[in-house]
Amino acid sequence: MKNIVVLFYDKINDVKIYDFKLPIDGYTDFKDFQKELDLLKNRYKILMLDAHNKSIDYFFQNKDQIDLVVNLADNGYENDFSKNAFFIELFNFLEIKYTGRQANNVEFFERKDLMLYVFDYLGINYPNTAMYYQGIDLPFLEEKINTLRFPVIVKMGISGDSLLLDENSICNSYKEIIDRIEYIEKVLGQKEVILIQEFVKDAREYTTLIIGNDTCNDVQAFTIQVTPKKFYDFEQKNYSSLPVDDFYKKPDIKNSNLLKNIENKLCDLKTITKCMDYVRFDWLLDEHSNFFILDLNANPSFDSELFKLYNEFFSIKGRILGYIINSALKR
Repeated sequence: MKNIVVLFYDKINDVKIYDFKLPIDGYTDFKDFQKELDLLKNRYKILMLDAHNKSIDYFFQNKDQIDLVVNLADNGYENDFSKNAFFIELFNFLEIKYTGRQANNVEFFERKDLMLYVFDYLGINYPNTAMYYQGIDLPFLEEKINTLRFPVIVKMGISGDSLLLDENSICNSYKEIIDRIEYIEKVLGQKEVILIQEFVKDAREYTTLIIGNDTCNDVQAFTIQVTPKKFYDFEQKNYSSLPVDDFYKKPDIKNSNLLKNIENKLCDLKTITKCMDYVRFDWLLDEHSNFFILDLNANPSFDSELFKLYNEFFSIKGRILGYIINSALKR
């Protein structure tokens, strides 16, 4: 029986690292994970570990008993992408298999501005973009913005780019853009990389989860329509307050070959970028079925809602975590 350590994305209250009991009180979404784990318990011995309070000693003391570390933690193994590489190098040193990103690209995929260069190099369409960053010459920035088609959307270029998005993120002039940048920096209290991106009107946003890797024959792609009405429907952005069916939908793409071609392209991109085991892509289709990629989430959050989402829509209850574990163990 394989020994699997599962790292969760959020704090598990009042649980000591060497004293795990199931179910765990204080973890509001744990019941959904428990359903997943119950279907795997005959095949794996699973230990859950709070991603915020891991013990390095635990991995050193039990390295010979750990077959795989499964990372379901938001933004990586330490919930801080600047510290991710340490744990990944630790696992490499201890020869422990793990899911998720490699050490050499652990921080890269948090930089949305850098990812756009990759998409450009690979010839993958993305909305035309100008970038604001600390020290940029404002006349130069204005010149770049003038090459874009208004309206534009102003969003974060590091980590979660949905942060601080609201109706005022859509700008129709250079002044509105500068005002929005100043607002973001005031809220965050620091200079940030910010993307000024053409707002694709009448487009639908989709998210595709791809599980598996280039050495597996069972790579799976699951696509969901994110916005029922339009791209960045701000009234429904906070889907946690709504029934899942009211926010996410099954793909409404009429041409199934179009969806298959897009998923194949995303699978290729996953391999090229060396994202192991699983990755999630956000992308758009405009009214003319033109494809634009928005984001590559190399270590997406696997909170309870995401599990529930794919389980309900694709009738694979209890299999998402199993897909991830089986894919990683085959490497």
